[in-house]
Amino acid sequence: MKNKGKSFWIIALALIMLAGSMYVPAGSPTAAADSNFADPVNLGHHIESVAVYDSAYGEEDGHDVMYTTVSGSPAIFQVIDLESKEVLRSYPLEGTGAVWTHITVPNGNVYIGGNGHLYEYSPGTQEVKDLGGIGESVVYGLSYDEDGRVYFGSFPNAKAGMYDPSTGEMRDYGTVAPGQSYTRSTAYHDGFLYLGVGVDNRMVKLDVETGEYESIPVPDHVIQGSSVWQMDAFGDYIVAGVGGGDNSLLFYNTITNEWEDTYYENNKGLRLIQGLPGSNKAYFLQNGRIMEIDHETLAASDTGVRFGTFIRNTGWVELEGDPDFPGYSLVTVQFAGQVTYMNLETKKVKTIQLPVVGNPIPIQTLENGPDGNLYMSGYPGGKGAVYRPDSGTSEMFTLGQAEGMAAIGDKMYFGVYPGAIIYELDTTKEVLDRQQIYDIPHQDRPFEMEPVNDKLYIGTIPDYGKLGGSLTILDPADPDNAQVFENVIHNQAIVALAEKGDKLYGSTTIAGGLGIDPTEEAAKVFVWDLESNEKITEFVPDIPGLDYDPRMISGMSEGPDGLLWSAADGTIFAMDPETLEVVKSRTIYEDVKHYGRWRPIHIRWDDNDMMYTTLAGKLTAIDPDTLHYKTLGSTELMTVGIDGDIYYADGTDLMKIEVLENTLESAMDLISEEAADGNISHPVHKQLINSLKQAAHHRDKGDLDQARKFVDKALGHLKKAKGEDVANDLEVKLALKTIEL
Repeated sequence: MKNKGKSFWIIALALIMLAGSMYVPAGSPTAAADSNFADPVNLGHHIESVAVYDSAYGEEDGHDVMYTTVSGSPAIFQVIDLESKEVLRSYPLEGTGAVWTHITVPNGNVYIGGNGHLYEYSPGTQEVKDLGGIGESVVYGLSYDEDGRVYFGSFPNAKAGMYDPSTGEMRDYGTVAPGQSYTRSTAYHDGFLYLGVGVDNRMVKLDVETGEYESIPVPDHVIQGSSVWQMDAFGDYIVAGVGGGDNSLLFYNTITNEWEDTYYENNKGLRLIQGLPGSNKAYFLQNGRIMEIDHETLAASDTGVRFGTFIRNTGWVELEGDPDFPGYSLVTVQFAGQVTYMNLETKKVKTIQLPVVGNPIPIQTLENGPDGNLYMSGYPGGKGAVYRPDSGTSEMFTLGQAEGMAAIGDKMYFGVYPGAIIYELDTTKEVLDRQQIYDIPHQDRPFEMEPVNDKLYIGTIPDYGKLGGSLTILDPADPDNAQVFENVIHNQAIVALAEKGDKLYGSTTIAGGLGIDPTEEAAKVFVWDLESNEKITEFVPDIPGLDYDPRMISGMSEGPDGLLWSAADGTIFAMDPETLEVVKSRTIYEDVKHYGRWRPIHIRWDDNDMMYTTLAGKLTAIDPDTLHYKTLGSTELMTVGIDGDIYYADGTDLMKIEVLENTLESAMDLISEEAADGNISHPVHKQLINSLKQAAHHRDKGDLDQARKFVDKALGHLKKAKGEDVANDLEVKLALKTIEL
């Protein structure tokens, strides 16, 4: 917190500024005369990541080059010379945060699938063009035909699209998998586009001229995953890879229009590795081995080459002057921007870290740690960071996309997507190194983590295409005996938990994983017995001011009044934990309906018993006694630091609003401003000022105890004031509570 000066100094400072110029350090917080909140200060971005999902390959000026895009805000498309190991050119893709697909077409141009937009890079002009899209959020799975037309899938409406570079036409085929979210991959063959669907694993065959399509289910033996996320043409076969489940690699015969009996499990790749031109071979990654497929028999044999991660996309290049890599070698990119070369003749593998330009990435989660520092995760996952308010420094560490965080003792715990993996980080150690301690079965996103008696109670969102979240009870000292209670609330997921006494209270969202529609109509509150580990009750709360049942209730937190506070859409409300009745509520943001899907609203408290929340995506300060409020900004992520100040996320940046301390004089100024604005009636204004003048009199005599009594008396006057006498007491109450004598 920062002190406000006395009235004299405020006036003096104003005169100085009128008389001449004055130096103010960059980033110094300032406040209006009638506010306890300083102006927001940008603390900068603290998470940078090289997050690469895909690549493509080509040739420029006689050199082999790689085309790839680093995720961020915005994502950056980069042209990298594989021989000189230089980044030749980079292009920000405005409006796109991540790219899942690239493809090089026969004329050398590169197409890039972004956040709803298709981009084209020309090695000739060295320019990137935004070609637009078909009204979707993500472009997936690029492929092309013999005429150079480019095809793609999409999210969230499982569409098919086509761009014709000869005419500039962008064709929207519409949804080809009604009720589904993803067309995650595509492959073109002989007049038809084949699309891999998620979450309901199947393939769609689309006539690219007529737009007619048919659905082709995957074979019955397939253990389904999140989607059919790999699709490639291999001769007369369409090779389809299922992401998740048993990771099946399947072969569809386009002549017989049937799936072949041959298939392979544990395939780890987003694209098939096509053999050299003229070859009848293809390759895939299975259990860390590069396997060769013969087109005539579909038999797979081990090449002897080992690769420990994931095949994203590949090309064939020559490494001149390296005897370990004669002829053509396979090249692929890794998530962190490394390039790996593999030679099938010598079986040699080498990985090189190229100078791929990193990028700030948006903050995904923000929480206080046990050491007084702030912990953050980023999106897309890979890195986290700790920000140290006392020094203003930060440090990145390997994390993943943490959706939830919590602290127990000196340890920080992270719930990471995908797979609902729980990590532990010892904050007392010099090296920030998180360790996996548990993997919650059948779940995906651990948004809610509540420490109770040295255990973690974790509410999760289920896997893709599934309904019904789990409540997991995890003792970090004994993770092998974790208890998982699935589908605690039928077909709903848990997004809020709060302990009080011998009970755990929670609330839900009706949403499941991506790719499935809810079956329930109203979010619920439930009560859990901490001793018997049984659900006591569940119900849809009656929230005054809402004439409908919200789809998500979140943010549950015990307030200083002993009530359980929660949020739904633009409404804040408090429930009596004994009667389970809603005893206070206010709709602060009108016309907000069905806000949010999974991410809980944050409700935090400071030492002055004030509430700070992200209600309806607005950073809002609320007096829990009167429900008077003030909107401070917009964000989905915030917390109150141990210094009492407000920290929140703004995209890639960490922001701070200082809650200012007051003197008696600055408090009287603020109260007078509030009265002048009509927020306080004249009689109440007079009572407050008289009490504070008495406090100043005793302070000046050195009797701080008596001075404090008169400050408390002013608070008493404010509390007794009738509603018509105080239009909004938040600023006045906070000013009185933050007085430093």
